[in-house]
Amino acid sequence: MGARVTTVLAAVDATAAARPVLQTACRLAHALDADVMALHVGEDPGPARAVAEELGTSLITVSGEPADQIVRIGERPDVALVVVALSGVPARHEPGQTAQAVATRLSKPVLVVPPDSPPRRTFTRVLFPLDGTRGVSAALRPLITTYVAAGFDVIALHVFRPDTVPRFLDSAEDIDVWRAEFLTEHCTDLGIRLATRPGPTADSLLDVAASEDVDVIAMGWRQDFSPHHALVVRKVLTEADRPVALIPLTDESWPRRSVTQTFRDPDVP
Repeated sequence: MGARVTTVLAAVDATAAARPVLQTACRLAHALDADVMALHVGEDPGPARAVAEELGTSLITVSGEPADQIVRIGERPDVALVVVALSGVPARHEPGQTAQAVATRLSKPVLVVPPDSPPRRTFTRVLFPLDGTRGVSAALRPLITTYVAAGFDVIALHVFRPDTVPRFLDSAEDIDVWRAEFLTEHCTDLGIRLATRPGPTADSLLDVAASEDVDVIAMGWRQDFSPHHALVVRKVLTEADRPVALIPLTDESWPRRSVTQTFRDPDVP
């Protein structure tokens, strides 16, 4: 069983985005039996104070550069994950500077909330893409275990590329055998479901997320938003109408050669 999640940190600004961030943090914390703490960096938290009072959540304010302070407090041992808004305004294209800075520097999962979509009412189902390598599976296993222990319906997704589809998958029985072997090798004893799809990766992720109505898309990534990197992450963040958890993968968990490269965009050179 995974370690108990103790605190969910909601990083809020002084915009209307504070409400969906705090609502999401509270509902996820309830599902994980965790506490919630709201953090605002600056002098006036604006509507965040009223929302925090409405939700019965403690709110602390600190001064300094927002990303620096969010990362500093987010690295406290009691904080399990940090919730941030995709951007501070409804019109969104990719994470704002603060969200990007936090996601690329924090050693813990960052849950990115689309402020222009209604917050999920409950959190019961999560989608994890797995690329079929031991390193990535091992890196994500503790978090998967935590969600399973909390009673979540956990779905793993494996996306095939044209050059990685096993040649023997000619029938439904073959696919069932392959799925059983995949789960045994990468998710043994976790009791999760496995879905398989052809690429493109981002499209398949979004399709499964919608068809299964998952509450969170949880993606492992290398914490790199530089040009031509994180293309799948960017597209999922841009188009998903639900929270996306970005889970840092260390160099040790990222294989030199990946079977399917789920977390990189196989469709872009």
